Amino acid sequence: MRLESALRARTAARGHALRARMHAPSLARALAVLTLAALALSAPAQAQSGRDTRQRVPDVLAALALNSGSRVADVGAGSGYFLPHLSAAVGPTGRVYGVDISETALSQMRRLIEEKGLANVVVVQGEVDDPHLPAQSLSSALMVDAYHEMTEHESMLARTFESLEAGGRLVVLDLAPYDESTSRAHQTAGHGIGLDLVERDLTEAGFEVLVREPEFAASGRGRRQWMLVARRPAG
Repeated sequence: MRLESALRARTAARGHALRARMHAPSLARALAVLTLAALALSAPAQAQSGRDTRQRVPDVLAALALNSGSRVADVGAGSGYFLPHLSAAVGPTGRVYGVDISETALSQMRRLIEEKGLANVVVVQGEVDDPHLPAQSLSSALMVDAYHEMTEHESMLARTFESLEAGGRLVVLDLAPYDESTSRAHQTAGHGIGLDLVERDLTEAGFEVLVREPEFAASGRGRRQWMLVARRPAG
């Protein structure tokens, strides 16, 4: 009887070991799937964090001089990268305008606003020569990697100037050209524009330039990005 019991126990142990070996690959595959899923979920957050650092978001917000209740426009907002940052900076009593002329960009912004519940953000469809912003209503305006795309830059600056209240700020960030000695057309064809050119444009439009940073940040493609901070004179 003891021998039979021992044989049964040994057989059962072998069965357990076999089943464990059979389940091991399935368990490994399940763990691998879970790991890949976790990496996929964390990748966008890591990419966002990396861009936030590279773009020096806190410094951009400081340049805009935003407070709770401020009204700010992102002119040429694209897919809306800055909108959540601006929304948080001005708070529920503030207002953010996301302006673009591209239908694709406008749709992306509307989707972002819905996904993140940005109740204080409004999407505005602008035109090549007019951002369609309310006159003398904005605390600040922002243009990021968009100014070099503006074919009617004189009109855009004039309309933006009109939309700012006295003392309101305009912060412009853009990519430096590969060669600043070339013509404006050559620079913009390479998706960049010189800081000196834009500073002259701002001055001619009536802005007072407060800060110029020739090497503010680096783009995701390694190109240098400059920053100008200007304001509509208070007088």
